[in-house]
Amino acid sequence: MEKDKIVFEDENGKKVELEIFLSYHSDKFNKDYVVFFNSENKDELVACVLGENGEILDVETDEEYQELDEIIEEYQDELEEKNNA
Repeated sequence: MEKDKIVFEDENGKKVELEIFLSYHSDKFNKDYVVFFNSENKDELVACVLGENGEILDVETDEEYQELDEIIEEYQDELEEKNNA
């Protein structure tokens, strides 16, 4: 398995491959986040908290999602600028 991808089984037993889109540390929440996209549907982003022992945890609050939305939007804008340069 490539190091920027993970594979897990969904609730229906189907294997789903996710690729890392970006990782981010929030000083405000003192947490590390990883945002993945589904390899089959690159428009679908999944955000998770990376736990201290490497476990993947759920994002817990609307405030965290709000901050992540801003970071994702900024990152997408940067990627678009690079592609248009």
